Amino acid sequence: MPRQRVVGRRSALRRSVLVLGLVLLMIALWLGATWLRYVADERAAERGRECPHGPTTLKVTVAPSVEEPLREIAGRWNAAGVVVDDFCVKVTIAATESGPILTGLTGEWNVRELGDRPHAWLPESSFWTDRLSAVDDALLGSAPDTVASSPVVLATPEPASKALTDTVTFTWADVAALIPDPSGWSRFGQSGWGRLIVALPQPAANPATGLAVQAVLSGVGKQSPLTHDVLERPEVADAIGKLTAGQPTGVPETTREALISLGAAESMTTAPFSAVPVLEVDLHRRNLAIDGGPPARRPLFEVMPDGPIPTADFPFVRLAGIDAALANAADRFRQFLLEPDQQRSLGRAGLRTASRERPPSTLGITWPDLPPATAPANPRTTQQLAATWAAAAEGGRIVTMLVDVSKSMGDDNGDGRTRMQWVQEALHGYANYTVSGSLGLWRFSQALDRGRPYQQLVATGPIGDTRAPLHQAVDTLAPTGATHLHESVAAAYRSAVSGYVVGKRNEIVVITDGGSEGSMTLTELTAAIKALGSTKKPVAVSVITLGTNQNRAALRDIAKLTGGTVSTLSSARGLQAALGQLAARRD
Repeated sequence: MPRQRVVGRRSALRRSVLVLGLVLLMIALWLGATWLRYVADERAAERGRECPHGPTTLKVTVAPSVEEPLREIAGRWNAAGVVVDDFCVKVTIAATESGPILTGLTGEWNVRELGDRPHAWLPESSFWTDRLSAVDDALLGSAPDTVASSPVVLATPEPASKALTDTVTFTWADVAALIPDPSGWSRFGQSGWGRLIVALPQPAANPATGLAVQAVLSGVGKQSPLTHDVLERPEVADAIGKLTAGQPTGVPETTREALISLGAAESMTTAPFSAVPVLEVDLHRRNLAIDGGPPARRPLFEVMPDGPIPTADFPFVRLAGIDAALANAADRFRQFLLEPDQQRSLGRAGLRTASRERPPSTLGITWPDLPPATAPANPRTTQQLAATWAAAAEGGRIVTMLVDVSKSMGDDNGDGRTRMQWVQEALHGYANYTVSGSLGLWRFSQALDRGRPYQQLVATGPIGDTRAPLHQAVDTLAPTGATHLHESVAAAYRSAVSGYVVGKRNEIVVITDGGSEGSMTLTELTAAIKALGSTKKPVAVSVITLGTNQNRAALRDIAKLTGGTVSTLSSARGLQAALGQLAARRD
C-alpha cells in the first residue's frame, strides 16, 4: 500500500510538471509573438519615417531578351527597400515584345493585351526608341541610355558555320549579292548546297533583321549611317529589291520562329534557308531553350561577318506623362542598372556589358571580341526603310489619303510652321518613298466641291502615274472652313470599295486635327460603312490625329469597325514617321 501511494505521488508530480511546462511554453510563445509584433511595428514605423508618402510602384516593361536578368535585378532593388522622394519604391518587371509596345505607345494603349502602361521601357534596341521619337518625341521622358548590348550575328547550322568561317571572308554588304546567286554556296566551297539563303523576318518587327538590313544597305551604299539620300541611290534600291525577292516562301514572322525552323533541318540541302540574323543573346537563349520556345533540336552556330557589325544597344528610357516621384525613381533604377552587380547579372545572361563577367558556356557561341559597331540610321530613315521594305516585299498597297484642311490646320505647330505645312512635308515624303502600289489624295473641310465637304484631288492609282500629280496637289492644300469628317470618310470609303484591288491591302488614311462638325452622325457613318463593307472587299480606315481636340472614342470606333488603327500625335512634326510606321504594318 505505501508503494502505491509513492507511485501515485510520482505520477501526480509528472502531471504537474507537464502542465507547468505547457504553461511556460504558452507564455514563451505569447512573449515571442508579442516581440515579433513589436519588431514588425517598429520596422513599419521606421519605414513610415523613411517614406512618409507610403509605397509606390515603378512599372518597367522590358524586351523578353532581358527578362530573366531584369527580374533578378529588380529583386535586389526591392530587397534593399529603396526610398525615392519619401516613397518606398517597388519595381515590377513585365516582359513584352517591343513591336506591340511601340504600337500601343503611339496609338491606343490596350490594357487587356499589354497590361498596365509602363513608366519606363527597356527594348532590345534604339531601333524601337528611335521610331517612337520619330512619331512623337513628346512620348519620351528622357534620352535613351544603353545598359547592355548584343551584336547581330548570323545563326546557321554547324556545317554552314564551318564553311562560312573556314574559307573566304565576307561582309554584311556581300549578303545582297549572295542571296540572288543560284550557286551562292560555291563561293564557300559547297556548290552542292545551291543558294545561300538568308531569311529576313519582317524588319519592322524584328530588330535583328532591321539592323542587319541597315548594315547591308550601308555597305552597298558605302556610307554609314544609312540616310534618306542613300536609300534613294539606284544601287541601294536595287539591293532592297534583291533582298526581298530572294526571300524563300513562308519566311517565319519572327526571328525566334525562324531559328526554330532552321534548327529542325536534317541537312543543309533540306533546310528551308541557310541562315537568319539574330541578336547574339537571343541565339544563346534559343540554344538553351530559355526563350519560351520548344527545346532546340539542333543548336545553331553564330557567324560574324567581317567589318563593322550591327549592334543592339538595349536602351533604358523613361516615358513621359508620369509624376515627378516616379520619374526620379526611373532615373535611379537606370543608374542602378549600370552598377557592377547589375552589369554582372546582365553579362551572365548573355549580354555584352562593361563588366568582366565570364560569358555563359553555350554550344554554338564563341563570344568573340567585337569589331566596331555600325552607325545606326536616324529615326526617320529607319521608318522610311521599314515602309520601303514592306512595299517592296508585298508589292505595294492601295492607299487613299484623306486630309483635313479645316481652318485649325493653319494653327502654329512650332518651329515657325503651321500644322498644314508639316502635313504637306510629310505627304511629299510619303509620295517619294512609296515605290509600289497605288496612292491617291482627297481633302475635306466644308463646302469644297459644289457644296460637298470633300474633294478628290488625285484619283487613287499606280504610284508611277500619280506621284507627280500628288506633289502638285499637296502644294495646293490650304486651311479653310470647318471639319466635316463623317461625310468625307463615307464618301472616300464608297470610292475605295468601288475601286477595290484584289490581293492588296486597301486602306484609307485619315489625317485630322479635329472632330466632326457636319450633319452626319457617327451612327449614320457606321451604318454607311456596314452597308458598303464586304468580306470580299475589306477597306481599312486608319486615322492619324494631330493635337488634342479629337473625339478619339469615335475615331477608335471607325478604325475598329474596318480593321484600321488610330495613332495620336501631339504634333504634326511626327506625321512622316507615323505614315512610315503605318506603311510598315502587317496584318
